[in-house]
Amino acid sequence: MINPETRANPSLPVNDNGPAGGSGSAASGSGSSQRDDFKQRGRETAQEIKGAARQQAEGLFSQQRDAAAEQAEKISSAFRKMADEFDEQEQPLFSGYAKNVASCTDDISHRLREKDLGGLIEQAQDYSRRQPGLYFGGAVAAGFLLARFLRSSNERQTQQQQQPRPQEPTPY
Repeated sequence: MINPETRANPSLPVNDNGPAGGSGSAASGSGSSQRDDFKQRGRETAQEIKGAARQQAEGLFSQQRDAAAEQAEKISSAFRKMADEFDEQEQPLFSGYAKNVASCTDDISHRLREKDLGGLIEQAQDYSRRQPGLYFGGAVAAGFLLARFLRSSNERQTQQQQQPRPQEPTPY
């Protein structure tokens, strides 16, 4: 009898009609059951890991989304102040532009707060289908800005590490 656990390809059927008269099917049935149990446990573990990773990603996204919405509100506030100053200087054209930018950043802030990760991804996919050129250009610009930010952060850290630290006086 051939043991299905030691065969080169255990998924192929056993064709062993040895002295036991084909009793190899009982052994392969229990081996197959164990294999199915392991597969099922593996699938369940993979689903648990996937769920935990998704939950962690959604939590991180939520934090970053809220921070981005706050920054958009700050930008909006700054443009509203700028519009007020242009109004005081009697420059209605520039005031109108500043008010438009403030309104747009307010809209962005509200949209960010309303969306979850899935909704935002769906919206980005829809936009990329409608405006592929703008979407690609925005992705390139975002990558460029991210690279500059990371480079400047790294340079700042390097400068801080290279600066001599004041030595504490040694007690006598």
